[in-house]
Amino acid sequence: MLHTSLILVLFVAFFFIVNHWNQNKGVVYVVFLILDKALTQYALLLLNTTQDATTFTLVYHLSPLIVLQGPFFLYYLKSIMKGEFVWDRYLLLLSIPSLIFLINLIPFYSLPFENRVDYFSAPIFNQDLNAYFFLTLKQQYLFISIYNTAFIIYGIWFINKLKAAGGIYIKKKVTVLFTRIFIVTLLTIIPSLFVVFLLSLNSKQPGMINFLNPDAVNTNYLYFQSLVLPLSFFFVPNWLYNEKEPLSFLDNFLLTWKKVTSEHAKTSADDSFEKSSDFERIISYIETEKPYVKTQFSLHDISQALNIPHNRVTNFFNKQLKVPFPTYRNKLRIEHATNLLRSGTHLTTSIEGIAEMSGFKSKSIFYKTFKEEYGTTPVDWIRENL
Repeated sequence: MLHTSLILVLFVAFFFIVNHWNQNKGVVYVVFLILDKALTQYALLLLNTTQDATTFTLVYHLSPLIVLQGPFFLYYLKSIMKGEFVWDRYLLLLSIPSLIFLINLIPFYSLPFENRVDYFSAPIFNQDLNAYFFLTLKQQYLFISIYNTAFIIYGIWFINKLKAAGGIYIKKKVTVLFTRIFIVTLLTIIPSLFVVFLLSLNSKQPGMINFLNPDAVNTNYLYFQSLVLPLSFFFVPNWLYNEKEPLSFLDNFLLTWKKVTSEHAKTSADDSFEKSSDFERIISYIETEKPYVKTQFSLHDISQALNIPHNRVTNFFNKQLKVPFPTYRNKLRIEHATNLLRSGTHLTTSIEGIAEMSGFKSKSIFYKTFKEEYGTTPVDWIRENL
């Protein structure tokens, strides 16, 4: 029973790696977040259940990594939006607090292992034991909480900014991403707050909860809390299986019910699989290969490249994405052009050259489409934004 939550978390991590790795290696960021959070909860559960601080001590050695949760959340969002693994020198700078906490715990690491275990074994920790340089345990975790929360807020602001400036596809992508994060966050936070409320009521000192004191915490509540995180992902199965449309638990239940009650259940199942498969393959092909930068890119090219019948490719845009193919193609081309402008390509290449690099047949078509998207010309946009 005690190991159930850890087993579930490993299953979730396995599903993410298997289903997302080939499309976007940025999945390592979210896998780190899941494992790091779950391992801490698991260690607390064992500490309070077995009264043995050994496991918690081992996990505490990794505590400097907790400060990476915020930056990794931000870079997971960036990787999803870019469609590929994002890593740069700024991530190293954002990891400096982790190095600082590692230095802070050098006195703790230098103690004999038995003394490190004893540090967490007593109901009230041995405060006389010199286990840190300049930050106590509570001060360190307070800073980590503030630091990670700041990155979560910034990440949400950053993605909303991209959504406001992006085209239809970007808006849909952000909506799908936020829907998934919102569902998991809601399903995780509400039960956790409920557990904290119950623990505070049962605490020997009302309002004061010492999670590291095995005698002061109800282990049943901690066990329930450790299950919440991994189980929440099963309410958004499309996130695990790397499908684009976020089906909720209710959506899946209704879909299953229709399959059972309808006389055309088999046909419905086949259609559902076909749509899901087409969506994944077409979007992955467009994101990876970027065929829209070719001036002759058409529906026929998608059909031929993926061996999908032309009518199904047409239905994908008209019925699933609900955006006409020419409009969708121009949106991607304009986004590609603005990325080139942001990278400084206009300093060495003419506007006409950027238009051609983005798949437009002529400068006039590029100007017309750009103005429809941003309400201004490329030259004025450069002047205002760069």
